[in-house]
Amino acid sequence: MNSDSNNLVRFEAVLERFEQRDRTHYIDVPDAVARQFTQTKPVRIMCLLNDSVEFHCALRPKGDGSFFISIGTPIRQQGKLKIGDPIRVAIRKDESEYGRNMPEELKELFAIDEVGNRLFHALTPNQQRGIIYYVDSAKSPQVRVDRAILMIDRLKTNPSGRHE
Repeated sequence: MNSDSNNLVRFEAVLERFEQRDRTHYIDVPDAVARQFTQTKPVRIMCLLNDSVEFHCALRPKGDGSFFISIGTPIRQQGKLKIGDPIRVAIRKDESEYGRNMPEELKELFAIDEVGNRLFHALTPNQQRGIIYYVDSAKSPQVRVDRAILMIDRLKTNPSGRHE
């Protein structure tokens, strides 16, 4: 483990999968690294794998005092990662406002829809990230616009953002 001038903390890990839980793919974070970021609860970080795949994520507690980073299917595919693969990891605190990059389409909608903007910002950070992820995961700009409108319309009919 080492740190550099970009506030990146580097370490090596191996891609694993929780067999007994939900089969999530993950990498363990060494205790000395995790303690630099958090003590007991999840914290938002930026993670760089093998100097090529960077993504927003959470440093999550396993429940036994240790921490892990979940590695979803799109990240595994992008990095061509398989269970057992050794991985060079670099993490830093996520300084973004939402813990994800806000898609331009959603940002533009908020600029013209005051009610939608207010309702979105009344949600929990986790709910906000879910909407941002859903909108941003669309490949085409038109689908991102459509999804942004859909999500804001849903907020207007269900301001709590909770599923009923």
